[in-house]
Amino acid sequence: MLLILVPPALRTAPRAAALALAISGLGALATPAAAAPLPAFTPKGPVGWDTLRRVDALPLHAPGVVTRQSSSYDPAGFNDDGFRGTHSCARQNAAEGCVIAEHRGPGEIASIWFTRDRGVVARTGRLRIEIDGRRVVDAPLQAVVDGRLGAPFSFPLVANRDGSSGGVYIKVPMPFRASMKVSTQFNPRFHHVAYRTFPDTVGVPSFERSDRALDVLARLRAAGRRDPKPPAPGAATIRRAFNLAPGGRVVLASLARPGAITALTLRLGRLSAPDRARLLRGARLQISFDGRRTVDSPLGEFFGSGVAPATVRALTFAQGAGALSAWWPMPFRRAATVSLVNASSTRLTAARALVTHAPEPDLVAALAQGRAGVFHASSRRGYTVPARDWTVLEASGQGKLVGVTHSMRGPASRRYLEGDERVHVDGRLTMHGTGTEDFYEGGWYFIRGTFTRPLNGNPSHLIGGPQCPGSDCTGTYRLLLADSIAFGSRLRLSFEHGNRNLVRGLYGTTAYWYG
Repeated sequence: MLLILVPPALRTAPRAAALALAISGLGALATPAAAAPLPAFTPKGPVGWDTLRRVDALPLHAPGVVTRQSSSYDPAGFNDDGFRGTHSCARQNAAEGCVIAEHRGPGEIASIWFTRDRGVVARTGRLRIEIDGRRVVDAPLQAVVDGRLGAPFSFPLVANRDGSSGGVYIKVPMPFRASMKVSTQFNPRFHHVAYRTFPDTVGVPSFERSDRALDVLARLRAAGRRDPKPPAPGAATIRRAFNLAPGGRVVLASLARPGAITALTLRLGRLSAPDRARLLRGARLQISFDGRRTVDSPLGEFFGSGVAPATVRALTFAQGAGALSAWWPMPFRRAATVSLVNASSTRLTAARALVTHAPEPDLVAALAQGRAGVFHASSRRGYTVPARDWTVLEASGQGKLVGVTHSMRGPASRRYLEGDERVHVDGRLTMHGTGTEDFYEGGWYFIRGTFTRPLNGNPSHLIGGPQCPGSDCTGTYRLLLADSIAFGSRLRLSFEHGNRNLVRGLYGTTAYWYG
């Protein structure tokens, strides 16, 4: 639920003046009355732990916020992204070690990833993170990702090579008011550091390691099993049982009052494994808001695994043998329609849909005032083109990218995973990575096997067989919450397919965004 909070100094002011100030940008999102009050959100939206506590605030625009990434990518366009460590250090000296990321001004570190030595990072030595001139982490990197520092640096906010299949990550959001610096004792080889920069310090705390954020850890550990958002007053659920023949279409819910869809669950009944696979590849979920369809996605891919049925336990969607669930906040001003189109050869019988919606008046008001965006799931599928990146999303206007699901088919060598991601925001390159599995924060072609985590995963991998004939197939996802990518006029996210776009593949992608 979205609420407007008034700063303490204004609580004695006339109500009209306080409301006007809130709407001008000092408006706030708060938890329900039973929860502890939160600081007022500024126009930059949630910061710090609130990026994970307040998933209901995802639709809010973030004007002036820029997401950047420092990485070890080869600027010459070849594949020396860390094998020799040539481009891994911004500078290296005895006093600082290897500096891999730094910024002056307010912002927030969102995600740090490393790999080397098949995911064992002991030879990188110590990791040092400085926030506003204070060293908040100074410990062996291997100990950090093994979770030996304790909360908040605990699983799943940190993971080693077993937890993230060949890569290691740190996803503790660390806001700073004046500066940050990330360095390692020795050259780390492969790395990226994703961080956001803010136009001012309003509403930006300085990270305190003493805040263990146990509620956030508990919420992440329950990912895929329950809605991560605060309860929404007035929520109601539409339940529909249905059958659906191949080529048919069914409306699962039709809403004619302003509000937001807060949860969607599909129970597909009893299906054989081949039938379930065909249905998840061929059926499409379609959602229209205020008369405009902004979701038209393959069923499996929308719920986290488009390559094959798999167990997915992400924070905002889940997939399992019994059900498909999604908890994206999806506001609308007048009406919304949720439909399922069966373009597969599988007949659905005794299926059920549950669509939960709530009034969410403040989120609807933010949408009407241009302070929030409409939910989109933009999907495309096709063969890659030589010498040209695969485009995941090209969007215009104001918005925010919050996640990607990616299905890939290519040669058995898996060299299609060598492709770097590139993000252009408002005409500028702001992120350039080191490889496709690196973007999804694994490593070495997901050397430790499939996995599913709250914010990233490789839930499916097939080698040959009826669902991946004569090929190698990989399904991945990554949510971008603390590292959401805001744009003011346009955004382009693309991937190379293999080093320098030299490997042919069949790709399918779904980008989750608000705009």
